[in-house]
This record gives sequence, structure tokens and C-alpha cells, in this order.
Amino acid sequence: MPHDDINATRAPASNSPQAAARLVALALIANGEIKPQEWSALHELHAREELGLAEQDWHGVLRELCQELLACTNEAGNCLVDAHTLRRWLCDIDDPALQQRVMRLAAAVIDADGHVDAGESFVLRGMLAQWELPQQAQSDVEPLLYGLDFQVLPRRAAAAPA
Repeated sequence: MPHDDINATRAPASNSPQAAARLVALALIANGEIKPQEWSALHELHAREELGLAEQDWHGVLRELCQELLACTNEAGNCLVDAHTLRRWLCDIDDPALQQRVMRLAAAVIDADGHVDAGESFVLRGMLAQWELPQQAQSDVEPLLYGLDFQVLPRRAAAAPA
């Protein structure tokens, strides 16, 4: 299957628990592994319940995502989601409240181990770029991407010519 045909398998309905869970699951495995801290964060947040999934449905979403990724392994043996696929998956969530919930859960899972890998950053940046999130939701995620000491400071105005 070509790399950009990752969605050739069943696509979940828009704004469905499965579509939301696929993005949270992607955040969970975006660094190439599921770390114990990330799995614990999901359980502590009751993410599965918050997304409206039964346990077997959550495991089904994880299994389908892994199967999709394995089906489009590149020449180097990596299972990667490209920007086009991520955009399509993000389009499956157009409800603002659900977008905020998915962003919050994904960010918590990614932050659970105290390190943001490139794949995890890719997922969060995609969400920030595609979804129109409230400023507070964006502000909650930006430190993960840019560091805790990141801040935008106003520039000094240039002196007017005499």
C-alpha cells in the first residue's frame, strides 16, 4: 500500500469516539513506543471513558492504527504518518469541544514522560495548525513544543528619524 494510502482502511465517522481515539492513540505511539508513564496518564485521565469508548473499542482503535501504520512502512522500516494523512485525520474532528478534549488528552499523554519527541511534536503542531482552538488551549500546549521558558516579548520600537 503506498504511504499516502494509509486511510484506505475503514475511516471512522466524523466526530466519532473512534476518530477522536485514533488521534489520542497516535499521540501515544508517536515516539515509536508506549511508555509506562504515557499509559498511566491515559488511565489517570480516564481518556477512554472521556472519549466514550468501551475498553474493547479502545483496544480496537489501537490495533487498527498499528495495522494501518505497519501496512505503509517505508523503505527504512519506519511506520510514519505523513502530513497529508495527519491533516485528513484531523479533519475527522470538526467539533470545537471535541478538538479541545483530544488536544488536552494528547498533550497529557505526550507530556507524561517529560520529553517531547519529534513524532509527538509533529502531532501537536498539526493540531495547533489545523484546529481553531481557544487561546488558553494553545497556551497550554505551546510550552511542550517550545520549552517552559518560551515567551513572546514585545520588541522595542525603533527610534523615529530626526
